[in-house]
Amino acid sequence: MPNKMSEIILTLREIQLRLLELQRKYQCSNDNFRSNPDIRSRVSDEDEFEWEAYLAHADALQEREEALHRNYLSHGVSMSNEVEDKSQVAALLAA
Repeated sequence: MPNKMSEIILTLREIQLRLLELQRKYQCSNDNFRSNPDIRSRVSDEDEFEWEAYLAHADALQEREEALHRNYLSHGVSMSNEVEDKSQVAALLAA
């Protein structure tokens, strides 16, 4: 019976910590890992697979976080333009 892959949900912080562990283990940055074939040749196949996966996930989560932040800011800016009176702003914040 084949081994089933388990799904693990990691936060951006957890991914960053795992990437940091790999950076320390191989004494190189993520950019060096991505671009330097000599460094990649020193990395075990399993670590290389994990490193690539963590980098891809970190990039995707970072893009999502930035999109959420932009969306949040755009709603905050449009709301502040609609509300003219400071007392209205205070009432909205207190709600």
